[in-house]
Amino acid sequence: MNNIFVYLFVIVALYFGLNEAHPTHNCRKNTLTFQNHLFSSHSILKVHCKSRNDDLGDHFVKFEGPAYNFSFHDNIIVFLKTKFDCNLWKGANLEYHQSFRAYTANFVISCGELITWDARDDAIYLSKNDEPEELKHKWIKD
Repeated sequence: MNNIFVYLFVIVALYFGLNEAHPTHNCRKNTLTFQNHLFSSHSILKVHCKSRNDDLGDHFVKFEGPAYNFSFHDNIIVFLKTKFDCNLWKGANLEYHQSFRAYTANFVISCGELITWDARDDAIYLSKNDEPEELKHKWIKD
């Protein structure tokens, strides 16, 4: 019985870890980008994202400064879908806040997706692969 488990483990390891035909082998990384377009206040945008395995810490994006972004591959194991939850804050004392799921992998592995979150004075907008932005989240005052 133990031999069966060892055999299955080796097969799975070869398929997912060592095989050059690995699903992400020729797959460009996906990118999450956070932009600060807080025109009225010109305040700093604080961004904190994390996944099941990675806490990316706090990042501060200046008004119309360089965007904060990070890139990643989707998890190839379906029931361990890649997900990133993010918190954004704005305001003189970071008194406005929003928490949301910034990325959830599809059933099929995504390659080279560009997900852009644009923080504006009224709300947070989303654009995927340079498509037109849509309002996704209103700010909440703490």
